[in-house]
Amino acid sequence: MENERLVNNFKFWVDKEIIHCKIFNNFDGAKEIDDLENIFLNQIFKLSGDVHMPILFDMEDLSFTNAIKVFKFLSNNTLIKSLVLSKTFLVHSLPSQISLNVQSFFCNPGAPDLIFKNSKSAVKFCINDTRTYNSLN
Repeated sequence: MENERLVNNFKFWVDKEIIHCKIFNNFDGAKEIDDLENIFLNQIFKLSGDVHMPILFDMEDLSFTNAIKVFKFLSNNTLIKSLVLSKTFLVHSLPSQISLNVQSFFCNPGAPDLIFKNSKSAVKFCINDTRTYNSLN
């Protein structure tokens, strides 16, 4: 893990050319949207060093309700989307995965975000996404 950073209820780091963001269980979703946006934008910018990398949001510790709130914010945020290659989400349960997949399809029908229950599959997707992107450039 490179450059591990703990900011409020989030831990950011880079591993295997993937920006990881662990969202801790004590996240209450009550922060102002501007504050959240600044946290994510600053950390992504600092860790990426102007290189487009995929980001993996680990929401396994979040309650179902908080996972939906966080996902809606992150999935719809165009500024975050402009800084990363792709957004991938990791959740703890099949109901969360199904709900977020439906939400993603309706919010971003052209390029829905991917939601995984298995961390190895999520990391594998991010690595393949980076390889594909690099082979085209």
